[in-house]
Amino acid sequence: MYNHSLYKTITDCCEINQLDISGLDKLFYTRLVANTSAINRLYSELYDSHTKKEMAFEQLIQTIIHAHKTRSAFLKQKDIEKEKKGNWFLSNEIVGMSLYVDRFCGTLNILPTRLNYLTELGVNLLHLMPVFESPPDESDGGYAVSNFRKVDERYGTLQDLQDLENKMQQQHMFLMIDIVLNHTSQQHEWAKKARNGDVEFQQYFYMYDDRSAPDQFELTMPEIFPESSSGNFTYIKELNKWVMSVFHDYQWDLNY
Repeated sequence: MYNHSLYKTITDCCEINQLDISGLDKLFYTRLVANTSAINRLYSELYDSHTKKEMAFEQLIQTIIHAHKTRSAFLKQKDIEKEKKGNWFLSNEIVGMSLYVDRFCGTLNILPTRLNYLTELGVNLLHLMPVFESPPDESDGGYAVSNFRKVDERYGTLQDLQDLENKMQQQHMFLMIDIVLNHTSQQHEWAKKARNGDVEFQQYFYMYDDRSAPDQFELTMPEIFPESSSGNFTYIKELNKWVMSVFHDYQWDLNY
């Protein structure tokens, strides 16, 4: 169903960013318009009652457009090729492998030297388990991320990751990375601010003043690691509050 205000938002954002919707940016613009209703529906399921939902939705569209504008010419050409194939990700042409960088070869700067081996196996999509910074003693295999903008020095640097991406592109391979969106380390900036009493950042997590809500959750929530991390909530002494921590007490679950 046509939504005038929704498509006006798209049009205004495209004009602000000076997109060439009838030329170089036509494919992107067409796909954006075609999927706007779905994007808005999913967004509304999460944030329909938020006081700043309209402003934040516009920021989301701006972010999508910015990502397109800064996308390399190589990747834009790949987008066109994939568009012609339709549901390319469902084809039998994709063979993926998941691996931990340190267990497979040590560091990211060594991984490019192993791509020929992976190609011989028929692998053309590589899924790296988490490589972002996490506390060594509270890592959970990299899933307790303390900084989403920095590659953990145990694996290398962000430049190493970008070099790997470039090398894989040259060999027509896909790179996937595990970002970990459902929780953060208690050492993450957001968690530290929440622990220091910042109410806004406390709302980033499932945090409760007493055990009433947690006890209700516990009636039906399974325990992931009952032997080593029983229960799904952790008491934060500094705040006299309970935070949801389904996997480990050092991993705080994000409340979207």
